[in-house]
Amino acid sequence: MKLPLDQALSERGNELASLRVLGFSKAEVTGLLLGEQLILTLGAIPLGFGLGATACRLLVPVFDRELFRLPFVLNPDTFGFAALITLASAAVSAALIIGRISGLDLIAVLKSRE
Repeated sequence: MKLPLDQALSERGNELASLRVLGFSKAEVTGLLLGEQLILTLGAIPLGFGLGATACRLLVPVFDRELFRLPFVLNPDTFGFAALITLASAAVSAALIIGRISGLDLIAVLKSRE
């Protein structure tokens, strides 16, 4: 299974290597890729909060039976924990991909004819 950043690097490997050939530093190329991932992650967290709360509200009546009932309870801690896990997984993904950026094949980009 590919991580989101790994997939972005695979899809845009030639573009990122071309930037390196044009004179961008490793830090600048890394900043572009990780900056995009940060924007997507920070935008997805509030959207996930809304979709998750809506799903919970829709599922509570499904489990309303004579034998047992599940109350609808969402605490701020729940949202904080979900955001923390999302940010932690994005950070682990970013840490794994930083090493891959230094391994971009600059020679192959120079030889390619597009």
